[in-house]
Amino acid sequence: MHGSPMSKWNNRRLWEKYNYKDYSIIAEPYFDVDYSKVFYITDTGRAWNSDKFNRRDTVVSGYDIPVRSTSHLISLIREGALPEKLIFNIHPHRWFNPGVGWVREFIVQNLKNAVKFFLIRLR
Repeated sequence: MHGSPMSKWNNRRLWEKYNYKDYSIIAEPYFDVDYSKVFYITDTGRAWNSDKFNRRDTVVSGYDIPVRSTSHLISLIREGALPEKLIFNIHPHRWFNPGVGWVREFIVQNLKNAVKFFLIRLR
């Protein structure tokens, strides 16, 4: 939905002109969820809920729960330390077993993060 983080265009703006429900879309998670009652977790920028590299995968949340790493997230889940209602926004094409694919993704994402960090600071 949000498009390329390097683009000046934000695809959410499409719905300022059109009504997505007219196209049999039953819900849009950025518009139809009350995030004061739902904890939003995203892996954007190879980090959990980091606003450091995140240009568009954001919501106004009633929760301030830092997630430092994947193992920390798993611990929070196991301990029951997260709210009852969660939305995970996960980009599966970014997750690899260790090896060449992981190294490539790590390098490319870190380069993209450097550019996004700069663009966010310009805002």
